[in-house]
Amino acid sequence: MKGLNTPYLVIASALITLSSVGTAFAEKAKTEKLYDFDNKVHYYQTKIGEENYKIEIKSDDYEHFTNQSVFLLRHADRLCRGNTFMLKVLEGVQEYERFPTKPRAYQPDLNVLLQCETPEKKEK
Repeated sequence: MKGLNTPYLVIASALITLSSVGTAFAEKAKTEKLYDFDNKVHYYQTKIGEENYKIEIKSDDYEHFTNQSVFLLRHADRLCRGNTFMLKVLEGVQEYERFPTKPRAYQPDLNVLLQCETPEKKEK
């Protein structure tokens, strides 16, 4: 009886080992907490795919809003290495008033999806 079950045990243990190795090497999207010193912006960046990123800019005071917008455009251009890119705002667009007359309500962080377009290779 022991000899008949041995091949099944070997096959089962090999399948379990191979399936665990596949999950161990699965690539996970890692979120990085970063800070831009030029624009004084705290942000989180997650690489979703080959040329896709999720960027979350931490909301700050009212005067800092323009820095966040400029930072987003420059950072997207840098990540895409000068190629064309598309930004999709998920949430966090703030109203822009020159002189706010009352305190602003809490604004959520600016969440954006960035998709870089890869240049097509020229055919010979």
